[in-house]
Amino acid sequence: MNIIKYVAVGILILTANYSAMAQKNLVTNGGFEDELRGWVDYSAKATPYIFSTGKMSSALFSGDPSKWTGMHQIVTLPKNTKYILMSAKIKVDGVSTGKEDWNGALFLFEMLGKNEAKIGEGINIASATGDHDWKLYEYAYIVPPGTLNIKLLFALGYVSGTMFVDDVSLKVISQAEYEKYL
Repeated sequence: MNIIKYVAVGILILTANYSAMAQKNLVTNGGFEDELRGWVDYSAKATPYIFSTGKMSSALFSGDPSKWTGMHQIVTLPKNTKYILMSAKIKVDGVSTGKEDWNGALFLFEMLGKNEAKIGEGINIASATGDHDWKLYEYAYIVPPGTLNIKLLFALGYVSGTMFVDDVSLKVISQAEYEKYL
């Protein structure tokens, strides 16, 4: 009888530990509290003046709609990851509309395999123009076989204006959690 109790307690502990690990944010410095550490930036700046939470955010500025201005981070996925949830809060000020429908303040991602080879096409989570206050963008995704990394990108895609980014997250989720987003 005691063995059954110990086995049951062990299963509960393992389940609790798995759930805790599954909800860990895999993004380095997603709140930009440590300025741009962990991010590859082309022209991004950390700012303590406008932020959603914490004390900092990242800002992208562009006065030239003929250029792509952005930053990215490559996130390594744990082995056998099947489902992920990506999210970020974005605020835009004076972002123009571009020539293409997808132009704007962009939040997108790419799947990467061995040697960082791109798998499939990049997927756009958000494209914002004009002016709007902080908005949470979320996207749940089934990870294709062979995907080792996710490249998260934020950019002003051939537009002018200002894009603020905060609270960036990429978490491994369960199938049941994924189905909540369908």
